[in-house]
Amino acid sequence: MKKLLIVCSLALLGMQSVSAQKVDDFGIFQHFGANVGVGTEGISIGVAAPVTNYLEVGFGVNFMVAIKPSGDVTVNNGTPVTIPQLDGTVKSYNLNKLNIKGNTARTTFDFKVSAYPFGLRNAFFVTAGFSFGGKKIATLEGHSDDIARIYQENPAWSGAIAAEIDKYKIDIDRQGNVDGDIRVNAFRPYLGLGYGRLVPKGRVGFRAELGVQFMGHMKVYQGGSELRLNEIGTKATDDLSKIIDKWSVYPVLKLMLTTRIL
Repeated sequence: MKKLLIVCSLALLGMQSVSAQKVDDFGIFQHFGANVGVGTEGISIGVAAPVTNYLEVGFGVNFMVAIKPSGDVTVNNGTPVTIPQLDGTVKSYNLNKLNIKGNTARTTFDFKVSAYPFGLRNAFFVTAGFSFGGKKIATLEGHSDDIARIYQENPAWSGAIAAEIDKYKIDIDRQGNVDGDIRVNAFRPYLGLGYGRLVPKGRVGFRAELGVQFMGHMKVYQGGSELRLNEIGTKATDDLSKIIDKWSVYPVLKLMLTTRIL
């Protein structure tokens, strides 16, 4: 009986050793994982593989939902519009700021290499990589009934009134409509850190990540061309213009559910 217990104990220890070896063996592409997440890049899905116990590579797709922020922009440099009339008089129009609505819906891809300084002992990581996709990060649209009325009353002045965004002028058509888009670099380097593995040691894991994309300065486009500079040479000071002028990095916060599929 004692011999049987010894044999069983040795067998159990052997099984535990093999099991531990399988979990701890994070060789080059010997395991694969999948993940789903949510954060400031939208909803994400991805795949990953460990290179060693200290390195991991991952590829993901991010679907940004259609968030539609809005803000007022300056019209005609904030001064009344004065239009000469046929009878020699001058008619003045006081315009309020034009409300511009954005739409952030877009799809981007990312590739990251994560380094785990403590190997399998701790899931803290630093990561570097890049995000790529279309240059557009938002579309813009707006409408002004007052400007449409001015153009209707003064057809010869159609197109003479413009809105200012940062240092650019954006045209307003005869119907009082504005459309355009905001663009950044299509290739955006990325740095981040966090806790959790894309390919967990167990079957399921959790990962939290915080980082920044270096997207470059925002530029405003209309009709496929970058908008012309404001002829007066001044910058608009509304909130939307301040964001476009100052915001050159994109903050990334991502919470992910991870699983090891092989």
